Amino acid sequence: MDEKILLVDDDVMILSGLKRQLRNHFNIETALSGKEALKIIKSSSPYAVVVSDFMMPGMNGVELLSMVRDTSPETIRMMLTGSSDMKTAMKAVNDGNIFQFHLKPCSVDILRQAIKTCLEKYRKTTRSHLQVNKIKESLADAEDVQQALIPAAPPVVEGLDLAGKTIWCDETGGEYYDFIECEEWSQGKIGIAVGDVSGHGISSALLMTSVRSSLREHIRGEGGPACIIADVNKGVFRDIGDLGFFMTLFYAEFDIKEKRFDWVRAGHEPAILYDSDRDLFEDLRGEGLPLGVSEDAVYTHSVKHLSPGQVILVGTDGIKETCNAKGEMFGKNRLKKIIRGHAQKTAKDVIAAVFDALEHFRFPLKRQDDITLVVIKVLH
Repeated sequence: MDEKILLVDDDVMILSGLKRQLRNHFNIETALSGKEALKIIKSSSPYAVVVSDFMMPGMNGVELLSMVRDTSPETIRMMLTGSSDMKTAMKAVNDGNIFQFHLKPCSVDILRQAIKTCLEKYRKTTRSHLQVNKIKESLADAEDVQQALIPAAPPVVEGLDLAGKTIWCDETGGEYYDFIECEEWSQGKIGIAVGDVSGHGISSALLMTSVRSSLREHIRGEGGPACIIADVNKGVFRDIGDLGFFMTLFYAEFDIKEKRFDWVRAGHEPAILYDSDRDLFEDLRGEGLPLGVSEDAVYTHSVKHLSPGQVILVGTDGIKETCNAKGEMFGKNRLKKIIRGHAQKTAKDVIAAVFDALEHFRFPLKRQDDITLVVIKVLH
């Protein structure tokens, strides 16, 4: 009998009788008015059930139970009423203020069974809330872990200005970006990855984390970018090939001395190269299936020599597919306009301009997809 039951009635004789008859079955407390009941509820631990009479001076039962709902939402509310108050009682039920009502006089057996039913609902409700809170805590922990896998700041690379940003529409997501520095490269290269798992949420986050780890491991081996991605894909397919998940990936290696940009596109959005001197845009394409679709997928290794002033944007489809209230997509032309207008600014400024434009474009709609963007500027 740990759960407490609060009986509220302005008749002290009725309260005393009910408490005497129910105390062997429940942990009963009493209050002689709605005002006293609210004071007790606010100053004490939660009550599982509040049973109130309807006709009371100062504050009737409907008013009291409405306030109980606001003060203690998990508390189950029951009202006792005379037949002349039936219309009011029905309105209280329909408005959601109470769980049950019973006509007076109400026998002890009926009241005892009604309280048992209320207790069962209370226990079910509190268990559900506990499970929801545990899930929320787990999601918060997962979000913290996933955030820790995103670079806290871009690396300092001679001749490059780098920036990246990911926003998930849930607590966790299946998109990520990474700047990879490897001892074997002796600071001669920087790896850049942008990935997008189908769907979003916990399952996508798990696959993203696995691919991130696998990619970082495979770049230490022999072979160029195409071989690296092929090996990563084999592992992904063996792990989740039967589940219907897949992941697009854009992986690149930038040779700092040679100013050479080597990339592999595994079903991902083409990167965008902007040459500000000539005011020209170019899509950096390449053949290759998303990771996890086919174990024997073949990937194309593409190469581009870059010049100072050129800007590369590697993003996910959430950018151009962001919709506004009219159902219009943000599209590539709006993105190109931002790139052109901010090409002389820092990579971080370009990122900020794109995300600000997306927020203004979709307002007041909520974000429907994860969004990731990496900006690479060649300085000299």
